[in-house]
Amino acid sequence: MDLFELDSSEIDVITQYESQLEKLGVNLDDEYLKETIIAYSYNLESGIQAFIEYSAKGKLEKPNQYLIKAIRNGWKPRNCMEAPVSPLLTDPDFDTEHNRQERMENYRQLCQIVKTNTQRTRKLTPPKRRNLSLISTRPDLATINQFIADPILKPEMEKAITQHPEWGYEITPNGIEEIEF
Repeated sequence: MDLFELDSSEIDVITQYESQLEKLGVNLDDEYLKETIIAYSYNLESGIQAFIEYSAKGKLEKPNQYLIKAIRNGWKPRNCMEAPVSPLLTDPDFDTEHNRQERMENYRQLCQIVKTNTQRTRKLTPPKRRNLSLISTRPDLATINQFIADPILKPEMEKAITQHPEWGYEITPNGIEEIEF
């Protein structure tokens, strides 16, 4: 990878993660990726770590596009202390020894918590101007994917996503993805 416009610390970051990225299918010679790394070098390491964490959920069809999105959007890994490794969740991971009815009740309670946190109450006095972002009012993609992985919760979670377009997610053949605005 020819990144002569980067300083030595940024090149060190790429070198540090190069083998992991190649194993995940990233083409480091991609022109769009190079342009992104140069333009958003301040997000480089956290974006790479978040991409690696996200990739642990399963094989990505277009890894370069996900890495570009992670760097451009400033994705942050959940565990900033080390390169994240998050295992792919399967059916046995959800075997909590609760029956189907108990699990559905837990899910309903979780939905109520999400609904409570995403709905704003209307005040009689005009609120002070503040920056309210969509990110702070929606469940994160990792949590949604965790619930989607549970075969019992999957239909209810898909229903919740379609009922809450304000969350900014869509159901695609590749799974749940963020809607590009």
